Amino acid sequence: MFRVTSLAKMDDRQLNRWIKRALLVRDKPDDIASRGQLADTYVAKGRFDEALVQYNAILETGKADAAKDYQAVVDIAKGGEMANVDPMLEASYYSLGSIAMKQAKAADAIPFLEKALAIKRSDADALYLIGTAYVATGETDKAETALRAAVAFVPIGWSEPYMALAEGFTKAGKTAMAEWAGAMADLAAGKPALAEPRLVAIVDSDASVDVAIGLGLLYEAKGDTATAAGWYGKALAKSPDNAAARLGMGRVGPGPSALPALPVPGAPAGGTN
Repeated sequence: MFRVTSLAKMDDRQLNRWIKRALLVRDKPDDIASRGQLADTYVAKGRFDEALVQYNAILETGKADAAKDYQAVVDIAKGGEMANVDPMLEASYYSLGSIAMKQAKAADAIPFLEKALAIKRSDADALYLIGTAYVATGETDKAETALRAAVAFVPIGWSEPYMALAEGFTKAGKTAMAEWAGAMADLAAGKPALAEPRLVAIVDSDASVDVAIGLGLLYEAKGDTATAAGWYGKALAKSPDNAAARLGMGRVGPGPSALPALPVPGAPAGGTN
């Protein structure tokens, strides 16, 4: 990036002239050097929101050193008044964690993802990613907590967190729980015919509460709310305060289910006339 120290020595008139010149990059969106100079100029002027816009425009070109530029965004935004709720800062921490994971540096990814989640605890993607990082570092209890939180936000339709759970449970030697997570990955991938027998086979195992909830989700997604309610009831009989089972029972009471129907293999896509 352009050296901010030299810009800081300019008077306001010189800085404003430089900004006007640098603004010509609007006609050249892929001119990374000019955008970098403009971003650094805004930093020197204390116009941090405008600097962040330019740094993000650089990142969107896909031609920059992403980690360096996300760190630049973090360095600017983390001292802001609204840093604890800043979505741009949260996204930058998440992106730095994602880059570290792609580089097989799970231990380095975790602090970035923790900071992202401190800003937005409901970021299911960040929960999933930090869960996979914990699996990689052998922190299986932390992995389970994070990954369960991720699937609580998206219980079906997203198989990757369940696959990561299966890996974590396997590492921890929890065979039945690993099988439950594998079956749920099948269900989330739209394969209820594969998931159901796997779940039924371990219904009396130490994964029984999760299995009952899984079967409740399966039947709920099929539209069989009566059977779903039966399975949620079994889960609640063993764990009366289980949030997932209570939510499931609430959904399959009077009125339509909140979950989408599972796709039927080979069936044409639906639509409206």
